[in-house]
Amino acid sequence: MSPNKDAVRLGAELLAVRDYSEKEMAERLMRRGYSPEESRAAASRLSELGLIKISGSDREALRSAAREYLLKKGKDLKPSTLSSLAAYLVRKGFDEDLIEEYLSEAAEVMRNSEHE
Repeated sequence: MSPNKDAVRLGAELLAVRDYSEKEMAERLMRRGYSPEESRAAASRLSELGLIKISGSDREALRSAAREYLLKKGKDLKPSTLSSLAAYLVRKGFDEDLIEEYLSEAAEVMRNSEHE
């Protein structure tokens, strides 16, 4: 299915304000009234055009999103924080295996800092 030009245009306008992952963009377009198929097609097209820079498998984007989340929330690394961070990263559209890997590293940092 080719994407609806209006959905692609709206997506581009939304991306001018802030970055979205492909998953987030599709969800945003659905909330704006586009069908799931139109929304996914438009998000995919925006990604093909290089306008969506956040990818589910992008380690650096995941680390950046995690840092941004923790700074914004003013949270220290503790188990409950990692749980809410994981939910946030899933909503952003990152791969669950990559999230798990990142959280394992963060948990290791927590364990090491407790021993110091």
